[in-house]
Amino acid sequence: MRAENPARLHAFRAATQTLLWDSEHAVESLSQLFSAVDDLAAAETRYYYRRRTSRALISGGARTFAWVSGTAGLLLPLLAATANPAFKPLAQYGYVFIAISASCLAANSLFGGTEGHIRFVTTQLELEKIITKARISWCHYLAAMASDPADIETGFVLIQAYATELHTLTLAETGRWGETLKAELIKFQKSALSKQAK
Repeated sequence: MRAENPARLHAFRAATQTLLWDSEHAVESLSQLFSAVDDLAAAETRYYYRRRTSRALISGGARTFAWVSGTAGLLLPLLAATANPAFKPLAQYGYVFIAISASCLAANSLFGGTEGHIRFVTTQLELEKIITKARISWCHYLAAMASDPADIETGFVLIQAYATELHTLTLAETGRWGETLKAELIKFQKSALSKQAK
């Protein structure tokens, strides 16, 4: 299930509605609750992995096309300046290839290719760190519960901390995405307006 799909919250609710909290079932219910939060975390990790992959393609493609067309744009006028008359008509295409190169770089920025890839990789790695830490803490808790099964409160605290860390990270990343997108749009609008003024 996709991380941004609200149906995952319905699945979370379904997984937690039938939990029993009497002394006989409390540890098992806590484990199911932890697993439900862990499923949400895994969905987020898969989401950011998919996003980083798509952004890597945008970034790599845009930068490659920019380099190829920019190089062609620079070389065509040089070839036209040689003694070979067959290259003379190519000079006029130098500006076209340079414009294509600039457009590729603008698209990379506007659609968050390189910047988005970096951001999504960072977020995925941070999520993996949170998940790993939470799972280790949970194993430690279960080991402690084997000798002291009365400590239910600590389990709730660990699960709540896990959920809070997950949501804090994803909200922060979404905020960074919004700020980056607005900044790129403003930059693009200023660039377009300055070209119209000329």
